Amino acid sequence: MSTILIRADATASMGTGHVMRCLSVAEALRERGVSPLFAAVDLPPALAHRLDAAGFGVSLLAGPAASGADLADLAEQIRRHAARAVILDGYHFNDAYRAGLAALGKPVMAFDDGPGTRPLHARLIVNAGAAVDEAAYRAANPDAVLALGPAYAPLRAEFRRARGQALPPLDRRPRLLLTFGGTDPAGLTLPCLKRLAPALPAGVGLDVVVGGSNPNTDCIRTAGDRYPNTVVHVETPRMAELMREAGLALSAAGGTLGELACLAVPTLLVVVADNQASSAGAVAASGKARVIDARGMDKAEAAERITADALALWAHADARAALSHRIGEGDGGQMVDGLGAVRIADALLALPA
Repeated sequence: MSTILIRADATASMGTGHVMRCLSVAEALRERGVSPLFAAVDLPPALAHRLDAAGFGVSLLAGPAASGADLADLAEQIRRHAARAVILDGYHFNDAYRAGLAALGKPVMAFDDGPGTRPLHARLIVNAGAAVDEAAYRAANPDAVLALGPAYAPLRAEFRRARGQALPPLDRRPRLLLTFGGTDPAGLTLPCLKRLAPALPAGVGLDVVVGGSNPNTDCIRTAGDRYPNTVVHVETPRMAELMREAGLALSAAGGTLGELACLAVPTLLVVVADNQASSAGAVAASGKARVIDARGMDKAEAAERITADALALWAHADARAALSHRIGEGDGGQMVDGLGAVRIADALLALPA
């Protein structure tokens, strides 16, 4: 069985999204008889446990991340495992690191969320954004295979399975989903929970999803226990099921958007980081989700705005139905159908050695 190394990190500040989307591709690669191996410098224990529980090995590299020591250790792992290719995912990998990795001679696949204007030193480039500039990518990376657009949204197998089942109508989904990513760097989960839970209409439940690496997990659990309509899910393996049950989702404007689009969940997106602004703007312009730009707001101000907008949107079933239709219909002929990770795995395995 051949090995593909996956180089990605996770911290409280960068979040867990890079590792989680790599996990989706790892699942698809394993289905194709490949042995994926994660390689990381920074990896919270809860996330390492999740990878282990999913049956994937993790090799811890010398730090700091993106340094020469990191690259040298990665090169040794490539040699030791006779890896056929490397997947690279992270904003912190600079040009020198990327060029050094490419110079090792193995095919490199790079996830990217940028404008496509810089060389990525990769044989395969994946950007699942809705407004990707293919010409820019081609100019900066003339020899790379490009996997661009929502059809390449890397979703875990649970979403592929969930999409194959009929979705319940919105009027049978009396739950609101609150998720701000694995670590919630902006710290919005707790203040939003405290405002939303007591304000929801009777009969409406609140599902709060947090990663095991969230530094406020214990406080969030304690707050959730105060409200009978609220369930706090920590490091849940049931994310697709929770989305199927949601009549509205409040989510950070990151990779979770692809999951929500796959299951046509009406969504209120919250921009909490600069790298989310461009894609969220495109989503808002297309009417696929409502968007709040929380950059520059303090936690209390952001939570008040999010709560007010969420309650107003919940009260308008027709508006939520329209959002559900638009987010699920795709862009430019491409739809988030849950098969993105499969397409990525196939494209990677098709690269010549």
